[in-house]
Amino acid sequence: MLNRFFGPKTHDNINMFAVFALAVGIPVSKVVMSLATLILAVNFLLNADFKGAWERCKKNFVFWFVILVLAFHLLGLLYTTDMSYALRDLNTKLPFLAIPIVLIAYPIKERFLNYVFYGFLIALLITSFVNIKFMLGNEAEDYRDFSLFGSHIRYGLLIVTGTLLSIYLLLQNRKMWIIYVILISWFSYYTITSQVFSGYVALLFLLLGCFIYFIKTVKSNSIKVITAVCFLSILGIGVFKLYDYLVPDEPFAAFKNLPEYSENGEKYFNDTTSLWFENGHHVLSLIAGNELEKAWNKRSEIDFREKLDTGYDLKGILLRYMTSKGLTKDKAGMASMSDQDIKNVEQSMSSIRHTYGTFESRLAGLRNEVFHYSIGGDPDGNSLLQRFEHWKTGKLIIKNNWLIGVGTGDLQEEFNQAYILSNSQLDEVHWNRAHNQFMTFWISFGIFGFVVFTGFWLWFLWRNIKLNNLIGICFTLIAIGSFLSEDTIETQQGVTYIAFFLGISALMNFWKKNKEQIIKNE
Repeated sequence: MLNRFFGPKTHDNINMFAVFALAVGIPVSKVVMSLATLILAVNFLLNADFKGAWERCKKNFVFWFVILVLAFHLLGLLYTTDMSYALRDLNTKLPFLAIPIVLIAYPIKERFLNYVFYGFLIALLITSFVNIKFMLGNEAEDYRDFSLFGSHIRYGLLIVTGTLLSIYLLLQNRKMWIIYVILISWFSYYTITSQVFSGYVALLFLLLGCFIYFIKTVKSNSIKVITAVCFLSILGIGVFKLYDYLVPDEPFAAFKNLPEYSENGEKYFNDTTSLWFENGHHVLSLIAGNELEKAWNKRSEIDFREKLDTGYDLKGILLRYMTSKGLTKDKAGMASMSDQDIKNVEQSMSSIRHTYGTFESRLAGLRNEVFHYSIGGDPDGNSLLQRFEHWKTGKLIIKNNWLIGVGTGDLQEEFNQAYILSNSQLDEVHWNRAHNQFMTFWISFGIFGFVVFTGFWLWFLWRNIKLNNLIGICFTLIAIGSFLSEDTIETQQGVTYIAFFLGISALMNFWKKNKEQIIKNE
């Protein structure tokens, strides 16, 4: 339509602008994402090449998957009771319908794709600098507060995707290697520093995707075998070590063998009714208060009973810090404290974990959470423990609604009722949904919805591996990894990210297939 008034390339140019704006908008702003999606869809409709669009779409499996997802949501309206929630959910999912279909039906030129990636990387680089600057210049108790551009979890996925695009562009243009190596290093540093566990998982899935791509690319069978053995060995050892580290040690919770007296003869205070632990060790036990006070006052100018500059009692900080090191809270334990440990306590450092590196500190925090949960502790305020409760509640709902689910709009209401029936320890403010996209589809649309959704992503992974599409392989693995611990497509930034890179991956596969066909015909 607009081509008649402004020239034959008008719709093509608008299409390319909208795709570029969408790539920039995903890490930056919901407003930019929304406007870019709207421009993309309206331009497609005004172009009105529906016959050509249908020819491109009807042979593309991704198109039919998107249509099926829409069909499940529409059918789910027939047996839902909360229509208001259902309509909001449909509105949130609109990008999942519009973006992949337009990218498939009205594809951009292949030569323009790298510019789209440049836009995404520049936007991601700028926003990540802003986040890091804010992180270093402000104190916050919760690392999640440092993400200024949407959810810290979704932003963590974008950062890992930035690493993927940098690797892809590096392989395409070795002359610019220094720029892409810097980007890869920066995004990896951000992932580790941000302490977003789902970001760590996404990074591992990215490495797995790169490994698969390498195996597919290398011609030598011997190199393939050696690489596979090394990678799988490292992966196996890493998983075993991680499991061994995170799984709680039983002796920590056994109070029956606690000694009654310290080495110097003072009777220990042992409160075995408390579930207060620090770094896997019990805080309110093995406390010889008198000798601990004397031993502390000999080593510090701050009195044992004083308050620190932060307003906390020194005694409480000291007990927690010594506990985190696995020390008895007595004269002998104080003798094991280094001068640096004394300074740490004086600076209100309540755990040895705070001296660890960022990654190790996050793992230690997760270990604490798992241990706390295993002894019946309150899961509120701990992201991993809350997920355990969400998954447990989700399984209960599936058990009662496994065939057709609860419909498009009753998801939250069903969870609310299930939390009540199961006497969940979670506070009502944390009565969230499944935090698992596969489980959410099953709960909403039954076994058929689950099979279609899960089956598609497994097929799409296989398809990308077959075509050796690095972007497609790694994106699919990152998406699957995020689906295991998040309802990724239930938020605007998450659904737009998934829809955009799903469409881009499908488009790249289309180009690869066409090239293979041309070579075969020759």
